Amino acid sequence: MKTDLLIVELARDLRPVRPLSSPSVRLSSWLAGVMAVAAFGIWLLGPRADLASAIANAVYDARFALTVAAGIFAGAAAFVLSVPAAEQYRAQRIIPFICAIAWTLLLAFVLVGGGRGVERLLAFPVNWPCGYKILAFSVIFGSALLTALRRAAPLERTWTAALAALSSTALAAAATQLICPVDDAAHQIVGHVAPVTVLAFLGTVIGFRTLRWPRSPRP
Repeated sequence: MKTDLLIVELARDLRPVRPLSSPSVRLSSWLAGVMAVAAFGIWLLGPRADLASAIANAVYDARFALTVAAGIFAGAAAFVLSVPAAEQYRAQRIIPFICAIAWTLLLAFVLVGGGRGVERLLAFPVNWPCGYKILAFSVIFGSALLTALRRAAPLERTWTAALAALSSTALAAAATQLICPVDDAAHQIVGHVAPVTVLAFLGTVIGFRTLRWPRSPRP
């Protein structure tokens, strides 16, 4: 093919490129969607009847704050990592996991303080609807997040996928905490932390494959 014809063919396939917004703007847009979906889901399923009194409980506030913090910090780190060379400090990717671990340790401390911790855990106090809610919220949040991240150029796919999975599942768990009426630490560990752990792992695998750059067709 002659050079001039090649140029014409390439020019014909050109499409306008829309620059991506900054990671903070994209994070804010995604979080706005998360809040809208969560609010609709909570309204549809109904918030816990004693939500007002639950908010006055320090343990409830602490676990909710840690869960939300893990989700927001993980989402922020994922958006930053999706842009090559945008990360300013590596601690940004570690902080979300510290929050998630602190959430688990808080529940473990409350469990042990309540007595018969092992016995209560072995009773497997699962309220299955909680797991379904976390799954549903996670799929919606995660799908939107991976779509947004894929528009960038994430080079560290494993970290980006892991942070995206943690962000989606943690925020899903936070939304579920506003619905679930069971504050027992054993239930929170088995029915909330465990599903988040499993879903975060699965989400990391799915995200790693989803964020793969499409291969160019061979000539």
